[in-house]
Amino acid sequence: MNDRIAVRDGEDLLEISYEDMVKYHGRFHIGGVALAFKVLQMAFSILTPQHPPERDKIGFLSGLGANGRGIIDGVEMVTRARSRGKMVLDLEAVRDKEGPEAPNGGRYYFEVEYDGRKVGLAMKPGLTSPEFAALSRKAKALTLTQDEARRLRLLREELAASILSTEPGELFTVVRRPA
Repeated sequence: MNDRIAVRDGEDLLEISYEDMVKYHGRFHIGGVALAFKVLQMAFSILTPQHPPERDKIGFLSGLGANGRGIIDGVEMVTRARSRGKMVLDLEAVRDKEGPEAPNGGRYYFEVEYDGRKVGLAMKPGLTSPEFAALSRKAKALTLTQDEARRLRLLREELAASILSTEPGELFTVVRRPA
């Protein structure tokens, strides 16, 4: 597994690890951080296979909207897309896209744009369990018991470990290739 994502920030080459992304976000939505890491790895391998992308040319659309806090933070740390106004968190924008439905709205669908070219990635079905979905909905509704909260935390950690141990091509279907 490639354990770092390289991006250019002006004259500097930044190499960002998954662990760096966790330090930025924390462990609460760690599955989303792992997902962000793999989405960016795959997208950059398609959009800029010969060289690291330039940060200021990267845009991102998340099919999870504002609910995907781990994704948002992970992508932000690597790309600075949110702080530069190049991150779209609109659930309506993905209503007709591929990808499994997310427990709290939206779809597991992502687009990464680089210098005007886009790649769309849909998570393959079956990565998250029905138990994860049910507990995630309860968490959003603030109705989790302490035992359920502990279980959801464990499921999030297991999800992150599973995502990290899987090659990006096994996690996502490319549904939109750059022109």
